[in-house]
Amino acid sequence: MLKITDDKAHNCLVLEPTGPLTQRDLDALTERFDERVSETDRVPNLVIRAGGFPAWADFAALLKHLRFIREHHRLVERVAIVSDARALDLAPRLARRFVSADVRHFPAAGFEAALAWVGEAPADASHVTVMDDLPDDVLGLSVAGVVTARDYAETIVPLIEAKLARHEKIGLLYRIGPEFEAYTPGAVWSDAMVGVKHLTGFSRVAVVSDIGWIRHAVRAFAPLMPAEVQVFGDDALAEARAWVSA
Repeated sequence: MLKITDDKAHNCLVLEPTGPLTQRDLDALTERFDERVSETDRVPNLVIRAGGFPAWADFAALLKHLRFIREHHRLVERVAIVSDARALDLAPRLARRFVSADVRHFPAAGFEAALAWVGEAPADASHVTVMDDLPDDVLGLSVAGVVTARDYAETIVPLIEAKLARHEKIGLLYRIGPEFEAYTPGAVWSDAMVGVKHLTGFSRVAVVSDIGWIRHAVRAFAPLMPAEVQVFGDDALAEARAWVSA
């Protein structure tokens, strides 16, 4: 059984396994995680408070747990394991082989310290970089990390609208490199709204990426756009610059 507590003050989900984990437990965790991201447009960190090492009730539960790790843990920045169980002493070192999050082990008495650690405000680093050396009627953007609705509202949309205030149509060079991790649901919605509002404002759109699903998605939607759209590999950034600027 898995007790899940949503601690919004520390931007985390507190997970307390009280027995073997079942597929229903992992389904509930996935649902709660996704709901939290949709509601707040923030990815919660995780605090695992366990008396001992949680096992799985059956093979289906193990598969569900592995699927959750693959699909969600790459978005989580911090995971705190709170336990005095000796079996969990090696958990941070083992976990780093499977997840990109920063994983730390706290003693059972350090629960408040674990909450404080996962609740620390992240460094206010921008996920959007503006490319230089492009014509004034071309906007070049490179995104990295987890792109949020805030990135659209505070950076991407104002840059597009500033260009369109000076030019009837603009070119867009949009690089999604290997540093990119994901779009939050709010960012996906914001991206769709940019397309609806400024659909006729683009003359050419060059998408630079080696990420398979992005390349396929752009090619699938390209025929629906009034602008010319081309997809380039990450090693063809110079070619993309030349094409969108022509």
